[in-house]
Amino acid sequence: MTNREQLIQEIEETPDDIVQLLLDYLHRVKATGKDHPLAKFAGILSDAEAAEIKKSIAESRQVDTN
Repeated sequence: MTNREQLIQEIEETPDDIVQLLLDYLHRVKATGKDHPLAKFAGILSDAEAAEIKKSIAESRQVDTN
């Protein structure tokens, strides 16, 4: 079974709200294009990892007055 066939099979078994999310994601990826310099980094972080990085950045911007 090809990846395309497997994807179609999975989509057929997926609730409509999830299919809509997948479709929205696909449109965003296609709009970004493969040539964008940051495209290779899209989606590599989990939500938890991204939150941890954002927290670290926020903390590093604070000034210690002592």
